[in-house]
Amino acid sequence: MADIRLLVPADAAAYATLRLQAFEQHPQAFTSSAEEEAQKPLSWSVQRLTPDPSKPHDAFWGAFEAGDLVGMVGLHGRYRPKEQHNATVVGMYVAQTASHRGLGRALLQALLAQARQWPTLEQVDLTVTAGNLSAQHLYETCGFKVYGVLPHAVKVNGQDHAKVLMVRRLHDTPTQARG
Repeated sequence: MADIRLLVPADAAAYATLRLQAFEQHPQAFTSSAEEEAQKPLSWSVQRLTPDPSKPHDAFWGAFEAGDLVGMVGLHGRYRPKEQHNATVVGMYVAQTASHRGLGRALLQALLAQARQWPTLEQVDLTVTAGNLSAQHLYETCGFKVYGVLPHAVKVNGQDHAKVLMVRRLHDTPTQARG
């Protein structure tokens, strides 16, 4: 069984390595590119994983097996007064060697459980590449609903990929949303 926990600055090297792997293996799934990621210094990942009191809804979770980081997901809050009740799920990835074991669901459930504890946070949103039906199904079973599609959202090697836009209210009753 994997250990799911918040990532801390000491996890920065493993986090940076897994992010680069995600971008290399699934370039259409992320807005950042492997080329961009490879240029970032380790200090960027350390800073990203360091809690910032001015950004209380920013956090990253990791799935560890035998001490190795094999999955990750993050949450980025919005901090302008009119939108501070929202946050965005980012960087969801489980290494192929650890896929089909429920780690994506476990990561997302950990994120949602924490998000529900933040009293000012009311909903989370995300995007998923159109056609990635297994990821979209996971999000739907965790209570996310499709609210639109952004055509031509990312371009990889000259090919356009649309993004399905999804949202989940955090305080729905269990009969309205699972997860």
